[in-house]
Amino acid sequence: MGTAFKVMVAFCIGLGALYAAQRVWLGYVMAQIAAQPAVPLSQQVSYEPIKTVDPKLMQKAMGVVGPIDTREGQRLAVEGAARRIDMTNRAALAHVPLPPARIPGVRY
Repeated sequence: MGTAFKVMVAFCIGLGALYAAQRVWLGYVMAQIAAQPAVPLSQQVSYEPIKTVDPKLMQKAMGVVGPIDTREGQRLAVEGAARRIDMTNRAALAHVPLPPARIPGVRY
């Protein structure tokens, strides 16, 4: 009974000391933050309005976009699917036990 009481008292004292240490540290940090001069997060920048843009000139600058050839992407997708199937088959075969090298009584 006496040991359990001492353990509980020590536990409560430890919690109190931990709480006090955290409060002192938090107060110290808050004082440091309050002591800093107020600094704006970003400098004020004056913005100029966007100049007028000619849409025809923009289209000419972008160039002509023709049809996109997707044959290479399709080929790569098919090859990737075939590779995944091959890897799945190899992994399944790796888990199948090999036949014995020699069965007694059977002629080869």
